[in-house]
Amino acid sequence: MILCSLQRMYWNSTMRRGSTRVNVLTMPGKRLFLTGDEAVARAALEAGVEVATGYPGNPSTKAITALIPIAQHYGITVEWSVNEKVALEVATGAAWAGKRSFVAMKMSGVNVMADSLLSIAHSGVLGAMVIYTVDDVGVYYGMVEQDTRYYAQLTSLPLFMPASPEEAYSMTHLAFHVSQQTGAPVFVLGTTAVANAITAMKVGKLERDAYKHPAYFPRDLAKFTKAAPQWCRDQHAEAIKRLDQAGELCRKLAADGANGTKGTNETNATDGRLGPVFTLPATAQSEQGKRLGIIVAGVSFTYLQELRQRSPAWFAHVPVLKLGIVNPLPQQEIRDFLARVDHVLVLEELDPLIETQVLALIAEAGLHVKVYGKRDGLLPRVGDYSQELVQITLAKVDELVGRPQAWTSVRDVGMTGGMQEMPRQTSMNGNLLPAQKASPAVSAPPRSLEFCPGCPHRMTYYALNRAIEQLGYTQDDVITAGDVGCTIIGMNAPLDTCWTEVSMGASIGIAQGLKQAGIERPVLAAMGDGTFYHNGIAGLLNAVQSGVNLTLIILDNSRSAMTGMQPDPGTGKRADGSPSVSADIAMIVRGCGVEYVKRSNPYDLPKMIDTLQDAMHHPGVSVVIAEAPCTTQGVLIHEPVQVDQDACMAGRGCEDTPCYHKVGCPSVLLSLEDLKPRVAIDTATCVACGLCVAACPFDAIQPTAAREEQEGAINRTPTVFAGLQLRHMLQD
Repeated sequence: MILCSLQRMYWNSTMRRGSTRVNVLTMPGKRLFLTGDEAVARAALEAGVEVATGYPGNPSTKAITALIPIAQHYGITVEWSVNEKVALEVATGAAWAGKRSFVAMKMSGVNVMADSLLSIAHSGVLGAMVIYTVDDVGVYYGMVEQDTRYYAQLTSLPLFMPASPEEAYSMTHLAFHVSQQTGAPVFVLGTTAVANAITAMKVGKLERDAYKHPAYFPRDLAKFTKAAPQWCRDQHAEAIKRLDQAGELCRKLAADGANGTKGTNETNATDGRLGPVFTLPATAQSEQGKRLGIIVAGVSFTYLQELRQRSPAWFAHVPVLKLGIVNPLPQQEIRDFLARVDHVLVLEELDPLIETQVLALIAEAGLHVKVYGKRDGLLPRVGDYSQELVQITLAKVDELVGRPQAWTSVRDVGMTGGMQEMPRQTSMNGNLLPAQKASPAVSAPPRSLEFCPGCPHRMTYYALNRAIEQLGYTQDDVITAGDVGCTIIGMNAPLDTCWTEVSMGASIGIAQGLKQAGIERPVLAAMGDGTFYHNGIAGLLNAVQSGVNLTLIILDNSRSAMTGMQPDPGTGKRADGSPSVSADIAMIVRGCGVEYVKRSNPYDLPKMIDTLQDAMHHPGVSVVIAEAPCTTQGVLIHEPVQVDQDACMAGRGCEDTPCYHKVGCPSVLLSLEDLKPRVAIDTATCVACGLCVAACPFDAIQPTAAREEQEGAINRTPTVFAGLQLRHMLQD
């Protein structure tokens, strides 16, 4: 497995919405090709998990997605919960009843569940519960870089950190075992590199019955409630005790593995606490004062392995301590390791948590060991590591220690596609930042994120911009707080509508705060239906109670589209596709006390514009539900529109070409022919939404004859003909 190449090639394919290989989990072969997410799901399946919950959010989505199609066959309850807090609570209920449960989310979801997480961590579980979360190191999927290891420290929960999909599989097994034995929920923390990487691995048998027990939940107020201060203190002490027990259990499992002791399927899956350890050969010692060692956790160990294959002689003189469990840290093993070296390099992505604890251990033991890592500015605290970065770091450490240079330059070995070192810069605290990599010599042109062809959200934002204009404002006058999901794409040109993005459901609170701060111009909030169910309802209630004037636009496509078309409470389907009750957003909104609630079809542009103007005039909180299905579900696949080149005035009086520059649809193409602008339609992607028809002031874009014949059979979407109606209304 070569992760550095996967970072450049494989992720592009896995980031496509809905991309997964769900049937691989049940394949009978002893060796399977699995991604990190799938490896975790397979391990959970083998470990006898009976309840699996989560909230969609890459890079962790595929762990739950992989379980959904096989859930019924194996008797597992699998659900996409309304948010991560609820997902954790459902999984906890199962674990409190003695079952094995599994909950998955991206790093941002840990923030959402934090309130319940601390309480649950102190109470513990009676069965077993594994919390799988993935830190998006390098921000490949958006949001923020976050180090979830802090939550493990805060909650006194064990945390395993796999370096590869194979370790993700084995450590998930181990996490269930540790949770069952100690009563502690256990984190398995992946990163984008590990979650999306794919490798062949040996898997175990699906012997799920060995872990099944009748459900039972005892009444124990002192353990499961927080009704007395002494109970809370006792629970806190028990959580710390469970963490110590987890450390001791892992130490024992590591010793058993080193001694060749046969364990269970779960404990044989990995050597537990330390993972692979390279030690100094007795006959190959470095000279005194220059003894170098490496402490490493996570995917950085995989990069070291790849470099070791290329330069085994260098590693023959350098011991490597690989940490598999990072909370609690194996302090005695680290002390023993530090006693054998004069210099130590700590490799860990994001914050220097391990490095800081290593420095504390050195001080406590009175050792004289120089530590290299993030605190001295050698390594970055931002972004993900790579094989190239690790190699450059090893070369710099050799130079600092005074060891012979053994590494050729990255450029010489042809690993980076033309990347070169850039001058080092200074951080805010005065430390030197590590050498950064320039962009590749040959790179793709920059592209902004854009809506799919025919997306109803583009129609909504286009209508909003026109409504703002007709009310006498400019787009710079009217603030629209955006939210997480497809809705935030409206921040990009040419729509330029959304101004902010914080977290799921935050747009309403941001908009309320802006109004209460004294913004007199209109302020709007925009969010998708999934975000509204996730965390928007509380914000809406709060805004109504405050009495502020703001308009909320709920872009309702009846699913969580950006993360892979997962159902939400309004879809009317469960995760496995079976029917369920469909929530009515309008009724929920009215239940929050909103008087002005209007549904509108965004493809009916004239009505949409009127509705938005009316809502923005209404005092108090007004809500517009822009209701239309996601175009990727095939609801608008019709004959494409066509451009009458004789009527098209691009470059001949239509200088700003609004069909291209104001619509921003990837199906509308603008090129040069004989040095003259030419508008064309990409017939392979056009779904005839009609927005470009509405934008053209010269009637140059028209439906095909076949499209006109179909119009009578189309429900919910006036599409092209609404565009024609809007254009003539604007001209009149």
